[in-house]
Amino acid sequence: MSDKGVRAAVIMGLIPILVGTAYLIFNESFGTELTIDMAGVTMLIALGLAMAFGFLVILKGAKDL
Repeated sequence: MSDKGVRAAVIMGLIPILVGTAYLIFNESFGTELTIDMAGVTMLIALGLAMAFGFLVILKGAKDL
C-alpha cells in the first residue's frame, strides 16, 4: 500500500484528537465559568485513536500490520 492511504488514515484519526485538544485548551485559557466536560475531551481523543487504527486496518489490510 502506498503512503497516501496511511497518511489519509492518520489525518482522519487526528481530526477528533485536534478538536478535543482545542476544546480543552480554549476552555482553560479563556477562564470561563463554564465547567469543562473532561469525559467529552477524553472520548474525542480515544475516538481519534480508534479511528486512526481502524482506517489503517481497513486501508492496509489486517495481515500487513
